[in-house]
Amino acid sequence: MAIDVEAPLRVVAVGGGTGLAALLRALKPNTVRENNPWRLTGIVAVSDNGGSSGRLREELGIIPPGDLRNCLSALGLKGSILGDLLDYRFKGDGALAGHSLGNLMLSAMADLCGSWVAAIRQLSSVLVTAGRLYPATLTQMTLCAEDAAGNKFEGETSIARCNPPLKKLWLEPLDAEPVPEAILAILNADVVILAPGSLYTSTIPNLLFPEIRAAIARSGAPVAYVANIMAESGECSGLNLADHIDAIQSFGQIKLSAVLANETPLSPDVLERYLMEGGAQLFADEDLPDNIHGGVPIISRPLLDTEALLARHHPELLNDAIRELLIVLCPSLNQNE
Repeated sequence: MAIDVEAPLRVVAVGGGTGLAALLRALKPNTVRENNPWRLTGIVAVSDNGGSSGRLREELGIIPPGDLRNCLSALGLKGSILGDLLDYRFKGDGALAGHSLGNLMLSAMADLCGSWVAAIRQLSSVLVTAGRLYPATLTQMTLCAEDAAGNKFEGETSIARCNPPLKKLWLEPLDAEPVPEAILAILNADVVILAPGSLYTSTIPNLLFPEIRAAIARSGAPVAYVANIMAESGECSGLNLADHIDAIQSFGQIKLSAVLANETPLSPDVLERYLMEGGAQLFADEDLPDNIHGGVPIISRPLLDTEALLARHHPELLNDAIRELLIVLCPSLNQNE
């Protein structure tokens, strides 16, 4: 059965960091169209332990609000001064230096409401956002990893400096449960899209919850992965696109239905900056028969924002490519139903 992109699809985007925010921003136009708007839900990883989020997590004993704030901002409609306030970051050398006002607002709202889900709903109503947003869990999580040499890493900031590929990846505490609303959204999804972002610390963590994996399998929804433009230095050094796909399917214990990759090269000056830091651009392997890796079709399209100073997906190009993917790959996307 074909997926009709003009129908009111229920789309669930899963990830963390800036990658999920970029994906939500790209898909937002489908949610505000007049006829048959999509119902977009973002499920956000909450294992971050760095920056403003890490400080609030440690000082207040809460889940890190940073990625939730990024995604709220991405879903907000244009013209809201509150959206600008969410992204405001304090300067100087005092206690507030480096803190995002949006992180403080979310933390305060969660305390007032007694619930992170309610806090996000309240801020969403004020912002007038174009979708729903849920943290993956309300439990304070620590992302842990072990590399091939047996070295162990605790926390996202530590894993970001690891030597890939990783041998093990898990969340502690092991008995933490996902937010019920996130599970329900997945069960009702027409399609699940994994966002680009740091492979081990943004894209995969939500898939480490057995309940989330089970919900994806039970939903029968196709699972597409929007690949990174770059293999970032540190946790992804030396990994190609096939390695990213292998890691997602292995650690996430899911079968990807399709992968969407960028085919536009970075400009020489931008690429040089990444190469100096140990990064490398990701492309599909043209030598693969029919561009299929491990049974997963890889679709390459021009997705790069060529005007940006960093490697970023262009929101309109990404939205168009996702819509095309859902149409062109209907037989493949629905093969797991």
